[in-house]
Amino acid sequence: MSDTSQTEPITYHWIMTAQAGDGRMGTFDGPVSAVPGVHTQDSTYQTVCQQVAQLLGTDGLTVFFYSLTPNQI
Repeated sequence: MSDTSQTEPITYHWIMTAQAGDGRMGTFDGPVSAVPGVHTQDSTYQTVCQQVAQLLGTDGLTVFFYSLTPNQI
């Protein structure tokens, strides 16, 4: 018998406009995978924030815009 309770990850597309503490800012986008029932809106948002912080080379961000939608048409 196979385990059908494990849900496959869904790929989402995110867009975020953020500013570093020194004033640098930018708009970034990309894919992020999340497993329904395991990941939450908050945990996915935190993952995206970490990615953008790395792109800006900073530890802290001020987020001006954030969008997360399923990566499908």
